[in-house]
Amino acid sequence: MYTVLRMCILCGLLLAPPAWAAHPLKVEGTATEGKGNYLFELTGDYAKNNEFKSTLLTAIMTAGTGRHTDLSLEAPYLMLKPGPVPDQNESGIGDVRIKLKHRLFENEVKQSMAFQIYSDLPTGDGEKGLGRDHLVWGVLLSDTQECRNKVLHLNAGYEAFGSDMKRWHFASNYAIKFDFAVEHKLARSLRLVTELAGESRKAAEVYSRPLNLLGGVIYDISRSWYVDLGLRAGLNKYADDYVALAGTAWRF
Repeated sequence: MYTVLRMCILCGLLLAPPAWAAHPLKVEGTATEGKGNYLFELTGDYAKNNEFKSTLLTAIMTAGTGRHTDLSLEAPYLMLKPGPVPDQNESGIGDVRIKLKHRLFENEVKQSMAFQIYSDLPTGDGEKGLGRDHLVWGVLLSDTQECRNKVLHLNAGYEAFGSDMKRWHFASNYAIKFDFAVEHKLARSLRLVTELAGESRKAAEVYSRPLNLLGGVIYDISRSWYVDLGLRAGLNKYADDYVALAGTAWRF
């Protein structure tokens, strides 16, 4: 009987889905929705950088296309004050992102890994500052480790222009990204989240290395509905002064 009980517990650990990483975090968790399940998210980010202010509203639809595979579509809407032209505000659709995520494995000590491939389509107007006017490809590796009432997330990623990758120029316009986040479960429905996120980016021979620190909360209203709030502060001259974040999501 004791042997059977141990086997049931082990199977439960092996089959249990990894912990979720959600907005306001940048970091991507390793969990997937599961075949036939869906997640719809609405998020809003307000950023200030010196005299420049921007608001980003994003609708995200994620579909579980396999037991360990998700396909997502992100549609952003941007409002810039001002835009690239001084004293002239701009607003409109940004670059739409398509993502494919696959969970590689999960083990009995509640560690899991996943990879993600994504592409940003040049749907935003680059002259108005709403897009990059280039097809962008990226890859992201994620690792999640659960430990009692904490969950640790680690990401490392790379992205480049599609035209550069086609010519095998992987260092012309690129970004190397990293994110480290901790979720601390304060109560059954409340999580405190902190994150350190940075990147090294080269675009048009200009280098930038923004580094940010975030603090926030995620509250589970029900098993299928949560809301979140966060504040991200820039730690160096390349980052925004601050970003205020809020969002909500439904699973069905």
